[in-house]
Amino acid sequence: MANPSHLKRLLEGVDGWNEWRRQHPEIKPDLSDARLVNADLERAVLDNADLRRADLSKAQLSHASLHSADLESATLILADLLGAVLNQANLTGTSFFGAFLFGTRLKSARLNGANLLGAMLMGADLSGADLTGAHLMSANFHEANLSDALLEGADLTAASLVGTRIQGARLSSCWVHGIAAWKLEGEPSVQSKLMITPRSDPPIWVGDLETAQCMSLLLYGRRPIPFASMTSESRVLLVLGRFRGPRQEVGDAFPSLVGDLGFVAAVGDLDRRGGPGGGVDPVRNVGPLLRASRMLILDTTGLKSSARLLEQLTAVVSAFSVLLVGEDAPAALDPAPAGVQVLASERYGEISELKTKLAKTLGSLGRTVE
Repeated sequence: MANPSHLKRLLEGVDGWNEWRRQHPEIKPDLSDARLVNADLERAVLDNADLRRADLSKAQLSHASLHSADLESATLILADLLGAVLNQANLTGTSFFGAFLFGTRLKSARLNGANLLGAMLMGADLSGADLTGAHLMSANFHEANLSDALLEGADLTAASLVGTRIQGARLSSCWVHGIAAWKLEGEPSVQSKLMITPRSDPPIWVGDLETAQCMSLLLYGRRPIPFASMTSESRVLLVLGRFRGPRQEVGDAFPSLVGDLGFVAAVGDLDRRGGPGGGVDPVRNVGPLLRASRMLILDTTGLKSSARLLEQLTAVVSAFSVLLVGEDAPAALDPAPAGVQVLASERYGEISELKTKLAKTLGSLGRTVE
C-alpha cells in the first residue's frame, strides 16, 4: 500500500511535490496501489517511484518524468502521457488501453505482457524496449522508434507501423493480421513466424512484415487481387504440413529456406491437435493463397493421405504444381489427382538437407539459387 504521507504530499500539488523530491533525492516514493484517477500530474517528477498496481486512469501525466519507475500491473487507461519520460521503467503487465503516448520516451522499458490496445504512440521512442507478449492491437506507431525492440509473441493485429523505425527489432511468433506496415525504416534483426490470420483462425505464417501485408490481402481481400492469377511468374510458394511439437522447427524454417532461394513462403499447419483454431482447412483457409502461388510444397511427414488432401485442394484450384517432401520417402501418387502436376518427391533428414532438395527443384524454375 502507498505511504500515506507520500500520497498526501503528491495530491497537494505537483509544484510542492517536485520541490520535496529535489530536497530529498534519497527517498523512493511509495505510491503502490494508489488511486490517482483523473489526477493532474503534469510535469510531476516520479523517477524511481513505486507505482505498482496504481490506478492512473485518465490521469494527466504529460511531460511527467517516470524514469526507472515501477508501474508493474498499473492502470493507465486513457491516460495522457504526451512527452512523458518512462525510460527503463518497469511496465510489465501495465494497461495503457487507449492511452495517449505521443512523443513519449520508453527507451529500454520493460513492457512484457503490457496492454497497449488502441494506444497512440506516434513519435514515441521504444528503442530497446522489451515488448514480449505485449498486446498491441490497433496501436498506432506512426513514425515511432522500435529500434532493437524485442517483440517476441506480441499481438500486432491491426497495428499501424507507418514510417516506423524498426532497425534491429526482433519480431518472432507475432500476430500481424491486418497490420499496416509502410515506409518502414531500417531492417529488423529477426523476422520469423508472423501469423497473418486472426487469432481465432488456424495460423498461417510468413517470414517478414511486407509479405505479411501482401498475403493478408490475398486471404481476406473482398475483391480478387489482379496479380493473383499470375502463377507462372509468382514468387509465392504455399507450404502445407504438420508442424506442431517436435516438427515446429521445420515449419518455422520454411520462410527463410525459400527466401534464400528467391521466393517467399506462406506456411499453413495441417495438424488439428491443439492450438488456437486447430489446423488449417485446406478448402476454406488456403484457396486464395494457392491460386496466387507458383507451386505447393507439401510436407508429407505424418500425413495419412497426401492424395486425399490434394483432391480436396483441386476443388478450390483446378490445376497446380506440387513438390512433395518428407522425412520419410513421400508416397508415390499413381495416378496423381486430375489437374495436379507432381514436380518431384524428395526425402530429407536434417533441415540443411531439405534446403538442398528445395534448391534442386526451385532452381529448375529459373530462379537464382545461392
